[in-house]
Amino acid sequence: MKKSLLIILLIVLMSVCIIICLIYGKLNKNKERNKEIINYNLEYEQYTKKQITGTELATLIGKAVKQNEKNRIKKDENNHYIENNENSIKIYLKMLTIENTYAMEEIYNNQVSEFVKNFNNIMFMCINIEYHKETGKIAKLVFEEQI
Repeated sequence: MKKSLLIILLIVLMSVCIIICLIYGKLNKNKERNKEIINYNLEYEQYTKKQITGTELATLIGKAVKQNEKNRIKKDENNHYIENNENSIKIYLKMLTIENTYAMEEIYNNQVSEFVKNFNNIMFMCINIEYHKETGKIAKLVFEEQI
């Protein structure tokens, strides 16, 4: 009787240990993923807290394009990245002097060097930032020309 009670107790104890290990592993995985998202967002958010030059904006556009390529984000017929609610990133430039808004792909595909040549000393400010609902990663940044 005591022997079977001891075996049952050992089985229950082992089951509890396994469950605790699984829960702990899942919590660590979530914690690591959250840390990764925070670090990812900081790469872009550092540009949103201040005015930046056209040169810095060109660097940011290059970083976003590289990230989209790394994540294999699909493009539409206009060669613009398609938002995927997970890890795509889009940057828009609102130009006040010419009253037009440009997607980052238009700048990138039409020679970033020309953009830098013409707008290197122009100041831009982030006026909008959006995050993916699924992952919490940055989805969209809108920069506005400062006059």
